[in-house]
Formats: sequence, C-alpha cells, structure tokens
Amino acid sequence: MLDDIERLIGGDRYDGEAQLAGLEDEVWARIGERRDQARMGQVRVAAIALALVVGVANGGFLLLSPRPEPSEMRVFTVSTGLSPLSGLGVRG
Repeated sequence: MLDDIERLIGGDRYDGEAQLAGLEDEVWARIGERRDQARMGQVRVAAIALALVVGVANGGFLLLSPRPEPSEMRVFTVSTGLSPLSGLGVRG
C-alpha cells in the first residue's frame, strides 16, 4: 500500500492528480470498515461476557436449590451394587 502511494505521488503532477482523485474516499472507506470491524469485535466480547454471566448465575442457582427428598418409590430404583454382574467386574 505504501509503495502505491509513493508511486502515485511521485508521478506526473497532472497525471498524479487524476490518480489521487479517489484516494481520499478509499482511505475513508477503509477507516469506516475498520471501525465497523472494531465495533463487531466489541459486540462479540459483550455477548460472550453475557453468556458467561448467565451460565454462572444459572449454575449458582442450581447449587442453591434444595435437593429433593428420597421418595418412597426408591425401592424400585436400580442399585448397581446388587447387580449380578458386579462380581464379574462389569460396570453398567
């Protein structure tokens, strides 16, 4: 990019003016694109931070929630210690 500018400036004065006519607009367009990219980067960081805060808050609320009491139906739950395969070293 720097070589292009030096070539354009170093050229013939009248020819250089014709070539430099749209240079300022192109420079400002690039500056605008870079600003837009920087803003999108900030939006991404903010979205990630918000997701992290929501996740931590959700996990904290789950830790604080009361554990359910064992029900009377626990007689029917599967107990791996009573499994006939437990003596064989098979894990299920």
